[in-house]
Amino acid sequence: MNIFNELAVSFLKIGFFGFGGGFAMIPLMQSAVVHQTGWLSASQFGAAIALGQVTPGPVAISATFIGYKVAGIVGAVVATAAIFTPSLICMYLLEKFYLKVRGKEMTQAIMHGVLPVVAAIILTAAISLGKQSMHSLWQSGVIVAVAGLAISRRVSYGLLVMGSMAVGIVMAFVMR
Repeated sequence: MNIFNELAVSFLKIGFFGFGGGFAMIPLMQSAVVHQTGWLSASQFGAAIALGQVTPGPVAISATFIGYKVAGIVGAVVATAAIFTPSLICMYLLEKFYLKVRGKEMTQAIMHGVLPVVAAIILTAAISLGKQSMHSLWQSGVIVAVAGLAISRRVSYGLLVMGSMAVGIVMAFVMR
């Protein structure tokens, strides 16, 4: 299988099975591009996710960076199209069918069963990326502070990202 087919298949799988949004896709992406294929190292993958967070748009946009890193511009296009295609199909099907069944008891039961799983997958992704990100005590402090502020919703996510970048820049100069 050529690299473009591998990218397409990998990111289609991620797109189809990444229930719960972008953060739920992170463990699937990490498994596919770090552990299964070896396209990226763990630190490169962490950088791809961080880059996806700095840019506007969903976490899934990290697929564009990964595709580019693996196979250039065409790889970026293939990975991006592949990861978003399942979502587009699901949105079409939801528009056609879910609106008709959303109030039914069975639909509500399914949604209540899926929500804890999605939360666990997101927590797993956070822990996995957090382990790779902690190289010093100050980074651990930033993680705890950002998590606390994000959970309390007292600070916007954009400000948290910019503030964390600023702390990183300052600490890079202080630690020299």
